[in-house]
Amino acid sequence: MARWLVILAGGRGERFWPLSRMMHPKQFLTLMGEHSMIRSTRDRVRPLIDPDHTFVVTGFDYVSKVKANLPDVPASHILGEPVGRNTAPSIAWAAAQIQQLDPSGTMLVLPSDHMIQQEKTFRRLASRAMEMCEEQGGFYTFGIVPTHAETGYGYIEPDGPTSVDGILTVRRFIEKPPLEVAEAMMQTGQHLWNSGMFVFGVNELMDSVARYLPELFRGLVALVAEPDQLEVIFPELPQVSIDHGIMEHAEEVFVLPADIGWDDVGTFAALARHLPRNDEQNAAKGHAIFVESQNVTAISEGPVVSFIGVQNLLVVATRDAVLILSPERSQDVRKVVQALKEAQHDHLL
Repeated sequence: MARWLVILAGGRGERFWPLSRMMHPKQFLTLMGEHSMIRSTRDRVRPLIDPDHTFVVTGFDYVSKVKANLPDVPASHILGEPVGRNTAPSIAWAAAQIQQLDPSGTMLVLPSDHMIQQEKTFRRLASRAMEMCEEQGGFYTFGIVPTHAETGYGYIEPDGPTSVDGILTVRRFIEKPPLEVAEAMMQTGQHLWNSGMFVFGVNELMDSVARYLPELFRGLVALVAEPDQLEVIFPELPQVSIDHGIMEHAEEVFVLPADIGWDDVGTFAALARHLPRNDEQNAAKGHAIFVESQNVTAISEGPVVSFIGVQNLLVVATRDAVLILSPERSQDVRKVVQALKEAQHDHLL
């Protein structure tokens, strides 16, 4: 019985255009620190799980990038999806592979593009979740202690403590709420953000897939038997998240409240929150000049970006594109990507 890490690295990162492109999406960007997001994710839990016990599920087009970023992960452990089918097929495919090697193993599942500032605290929580999973079974997730009313995250409502200090049973998962609902939940102090990080026993997860997602289970059985049929079988798998497909139905679901300096860094506005600011609340990643400007964030891959007499702006500059937006509209960057697709400007995507 061993512990395994599964990294989910299949996203396109469209909200990070123009930094993120189809062939170089967000998880391969160095947004914070000195390494790519996916490399930081792998390194974060290196004291708990070694690279030989790591699987990465990514897009077929990104397999070579994963190898370049994580050269110590076995090539056979990098699973390239021909199409994206959401998180349940991704996680279950990795579990099916691990089951062939270690059916009694425990899985720690992490997205490839999150930031965690308090890494020691997270490792302690992850280790605790894996210990509990090994001792008593069940499904575990990490609920982030909210810092504000956020409409871009799902929420978890706990149902009171178990007999183990610091681990709560889950009453229900809540979809991304409108602002007034998010504010009401913040006021109660009884809800947590759904981080999308999980711990499962391999056999228990696969048993739940067979029970709650039988079509997916049948597809994975076929895929394990005939791996050369990946491009035929995988696109036919049901498109469903692990939350909807498994977590909302499983009977023993627990959450560990996690105050770990977490951010999924899902938008430029989220990234801007973590950049150091001057007295005028201006921040720069790259070369920028601010003259009589306030609350401006500049992110540049090369060009010098200059501002005179402006405020409340976010500007991103690459060698071939410039994005200018109000910080509160960061979720809408995908609309620019869609417009470029419609105009067939594929060279900019």
